[in-house]
Amino acid sequence: MLKSFLILLGLAAVFGHGQPQWGSLPDALSQAATEGRPALVYVQAAWCGPCRQLERDTFTDGTVAARLGQFALAQLTIDERDRTHRVGPYRLSEAEWAARLGAETTPTLVFLAPDGSVLGRHTGFLPAEGLLPILDAVLAAEEEPGTH
Repeated sequence: MLKSFLILLGLAAVFGHGQPQWGSLPDALSQAATEGRPALVYVQAAWCGPCRQLERDTFTDGTVAARLGQFALAQLTIDERDRTHRVGPYRLSEAEWAARLGAETTPTLVFLAPDGSVLGRHTGFLPAEGLLPILDAVLAAEEEPGTH
C-alpha cells in the first residue's frame, strides 16, 4: 500500500500538479485582502485556443503551480453576460468585470494588489519560463514595504 502511494506521489511530481483552483472574483478579492497577498484574475473564453494552451502547458508546470499557490486566484469568462458577481456595491457580469479590469481579449492575466488595485496585466499565451518572472516580480513587489 505504501509503495503504491509513493509511486503515485512520484508520478504526480513528474507529470505536474494539475489545474490551479480558480475561484470567483469576490472570493479571490476577499482572500487577497484577508491574507495580504496579491490576486491573479485569469480572463478566458471557452473558444480561446491560447487559453487552453496556457491551461495545458503553463499552469500545470510544477514551478508555475507552486507560484500560483501564493496568489488568490479568480477566473472570469470574457463573454459571460449571465453570471454576475457582487464586489462592494457593484453587481456586474463576468464580461463587465473583465472589461473593467482592462481585459479586451483572451487570455488576459490581471494582477491585483491585496487592496484590489491593478498592479499589471498580460495578454496572450506565455510559456512557463515567460510567466515565472512576472509572477516573481508581482510577489516581490508585494513584499516590499510601502509599495501600496
